[in-house]
Amino acid sequence: MSWETKVLAELESTTDELIQLAGDLIRIPSENPPGDCTEVGEFIAAVLRKAGVETEILDAGDGRLNVVSHQGRAGDRHLVLAGHSDVVPVGDVSRWSFPPFAGDVVDGYLRGRGASDMKAGLAGIIHTYVVLHRLGVPLNGRLSLAAVPDEEVGGPLGADWLLDQGVLDGATGAVIAEPAERTHPTIGQKGSNWFRLTISGRPGHGSLQPLHGTNANLQAAKAILALQGLWEMVPDAPADVRELIARSQLFAEEREGYAPGIGAVFDHVTINVGKITGGSATNVVADSCVVEFDTQVPIGLSRAQVLARVDELLAEAGVEAVVEPLGFRSEPNWTRPDDPIVVELVDVLSELTGEQAEGVLQWASSDARTFRSHGIPVLQYGPAELSTIHGFDERAPVADVVLAAKTYALTALRYLGVADE
Repeated sequence: MSWETKVLAELESTTDELIQLAGDLIRIPSENPPGDCTEVGEFIAAVLRKAGVETEILDAGDGRLNVVSHQGRAGDRHLVLAGHSDVVPVGDVSRWSFPPFAGDVVDGYLRGRGASDMKAGLAGIIHTYVVLHRLGVPLNGRLSLAAVPDEEVGGPLGADWLLDQGVLDGATGAVIAEPAERTHPTIGQKGSNWFRLTISGRPGHGSLQPLHGTNANLQAAKAILALQGLWEMVPDAPADVRELIARSQLFAEEREGYAPGIGAVFDHVTINVGKITGGSATNVVADSCVVEFDTQVPIGLSRAQVLARVDELLAEAGVEAVVEPLGFRSEPNWTRPDDPIVVELVDVLSELTGEQAEGVLQWASSDARTFRSHGIPVLQYGPAELSTIHGFDERAPVADVVLAAKTYALTALRYLGVADE
């Protein structure tokens, strides 16, 4: 019996264990903000240690616990299975139709905050890692597990901190269990360019507006409208990635739940006005307003170009503002479709589903940017009900949780090889 057959059989027979682990992870709140992942990090370490796996807890401070483990032997290849343990806030609990941290299974779906993004995927890599250890698979290379915090706000104390510490030095490939469509892992992403505008006004009595005082809130409104012009920037993507962009646009258009024309996000700067804070009282002319933007930069443009255009648009609108970067900051980044880690996972996924799998771009940002900035080819694949990510009633199909675990396992076996085969 081959190692692939043994591993798949073990995963099939321990499905309940996998789903129980995913539910347990969901039931541990780890919202970011505030971002404290102490409890969930200690739980993950306990699961690994109970399985007899040597595990390190690396504390980056502020409750950001990174959990790392290694198995296998030194070889030409070193694969990292990674995932983040923090989740976005649940929001208005009254708008959920079930408890946000339920962690239960109903009608074939795992339910709760983080089910799709990305505790089901995180459970998949942990369980796969444990199964490979349990069976004593003689991997012909090194396999690492990294469960990190601080991803949801682009914080510096998760993957960035871990890679900067040299903990994963020598890695030649990585798989992050981020949510993806069932047969379309993501192999590249737009750049992330969050920034804050601080606009100062001149206070006065509200009854005298607009004749007296300078209203910072009104100036902010002008800035918001002006910055919509970022969408009109034209990227110049490298020739060797244009096919990937076109394929990603076509795939996006075919997906359900999105408006027609959604593929345009891949060759435009998107602009989200995420947070506005201004003024001190209803009857006082606002002396300050702070606006936070999330812009995503397409391949073929840079953050510097976008920020330069921000300055131009503000000047054209006659708005004076202080522009400060915050949160996620990265350039557009991707892994070549012919990189070995991409080829192996896509081939495995095609075999397991009986459908043609292929890598596409994603329009958001993630820890993949950090791996690529350290020279590590990476792609992302995890179970999800994509329409529920960051929303109410988040859930993920149980069948896809199992599929993802099998995909991680076979990818690891084929990418690293097995010593006695």
